[in-house]
Amino acid sequence: MSDPQALAAALAPWVVGRFGAEAAISGLRLLAGGASQQVWRLEIAASAGPLALIVRRDLGGRMFATALGRQAEFAVIELAHAAGVPVPQPYAYLENLDGKAAFVMACLEGETIGRRIVREPSLANARRLLPQQMGSALAAIHGIAVAEAAFLPGPAAGEGAAAYGLRLLEQELAAVAEPYPVLELGLAWLRAHPPAELPPVLCHGDYRVGNVVVDEQGLVGVLDWEFAHRGHPGEDLTFGAIRAWRFGEAGKHYGGVGDMAAFLSAYNTARGTAFTERELYWFEVASNLKWAIATVTQARRHLSGQEPSLELASLGRMTAEIELEILSLLDPRHPRHPGD
Repeated sequence: MSDPQALAAALAPWVVGRFGAEAAISGLRLLAGGASQQVWRLEIAASAGPLALIVRRDLGGRMFATALGRQAEFAVIELAHAAGVPVPQPYAYLENLDGKAAFVMACLEGETIGRRIVREPSLANARRLLPQQMGSALAAIHGIAVAEAAFLPGPAAGEGAAAYGLRLLEQELAAVAEPYPVLELGLAWLRAHPPAELPPVLCHGDYRVGNVVVDEQGLVGVLDWEFAHRGHPGEDLTFGAIRAWRFGEAGKHYGGVGDMAAFLSAYNTARGTAFTERELYWFEVASNLKWAIATVTQARRHLSGQEPSLELASLGRMTAEIELEILSLLDPRHPRHPGD
């Protein structure tokens, strides 16, 4: 891990080239979170005025084998920015920043910690607005021409978008090489109940409260694009609705801030679609499986000694909670179960 002085020295040539010889770096600090990347914040004092920036830099490990490198992540943020999606302004991809690939983007001011977004009294108005705003923003992401995202991972020739997502889950769990009966049961249910296939869209891949910047007026921007890919829209429509991303507010089905109806209504209106919660049930099960497998793989990075980390170890504690949720969703007595 770089210390701030070393990172500042590595950044200085780019800062001077972009903002002028008089530009100076200050306030460089490592932000909390980030299981597979470092996230640094810094301030630039330049002739045009002060500017806050974020540096996202490789850490070494990846949550999923298909996770993007920093160059591809930067490219997809550029695509989203050009399409009018609320994202930080992308500044530069840096192939070697003190030994690691990184990119620089604008720092959006607001709250990003999920448990604060769902509970802080000062964000009550934001919580009222977020489901609609996040539905509209997701529609804008899915509206990006998928041909422009051909560099992203996606279905093989002749493979459906949902089938592609299922194949990745099977591969990720198989790579764990340990028995997880509940996760295997969930995969078996998905295989037995395939959804209708749709043309792939540019999926964010981790679209949820906790990966957005929020202020008192609601959504400021969408962050964390390292899992972007070409996939079925149902993936993004359900990942932010799973219980793990409600931060204790289980009754508020969408991200602990509101209900799915408002989120889906905004999305459907903007996209001209008619998705329902019932139609998306398969993807809700798949999204729980995706996060459960991620907690297993991240905990193994700690347990194997690859990367000792209390944060990675704590993710492993969540696996059993998600397994319980998967069992609940597979139970035909679940109030939203679509039946066989």
